[in-house]
Amino acid sequence: MHTIKKYANRKLYHTNRKQYITLDGISALVQHGEQVQVIDNDSGEDITAQILAQVALQARSSHSPLPVAVLTGIIQAGNDTISGLRRSVATAISGGDEVDVVIERRLDDLHSAGQLGDDEHARMLRLLIPRYAPTPQKSALPLVPSTNDIERLSAQIDALSAAVEQLLAEREQNK
Repeated sequence: MHTIKKYANRKLYHTNRKQYITLDGISALVQHGEQVQVIDNDSGEDITAQILAQVALQARSSHSPLPVAVLTGIIQAGNDTISGLRRSVATAISGGDEVDVVIERRLDDLHSAGQLGDDEHARMLRLLIPRYAPTPQKSALPLVPSTNDIERLSAQIDALSAAVEQLLAEREQNK
């Protein structure tokens, strides 16, 4: 477990390595399957979710594969979308196809609303839903996610959930 302290001056200090770390550094740790805990130095509060949300938003601004229209649709749909997505991913891991149905419906809604063009809609369907994807070449080994893959996906969903909840809260404050 990597323990990081956040100071009032917004600096992040990696206590295990005894050096300062950036959001990019935290992102690299998480991408390598490492467990990270971020503690507010003043209050002692665990702020891991908030920092991971910042990491996710920073990644979004630089090179995320999700288009703005998809993220906007998720935020506009509200908290139920994120919790439904979390349930759907859990179902998919245990063998269900509920994730495909939810993703396809959301993409169709965005397409119908004019937030996704025809090409982007088709591309997202191919990327996110297996039955739309081109038939892959048979490999000798089955493609089964590792425990690290599942943990990393879960952490990314939690970070996205936190980011969306924060954005929704900010949106409500600005009304």
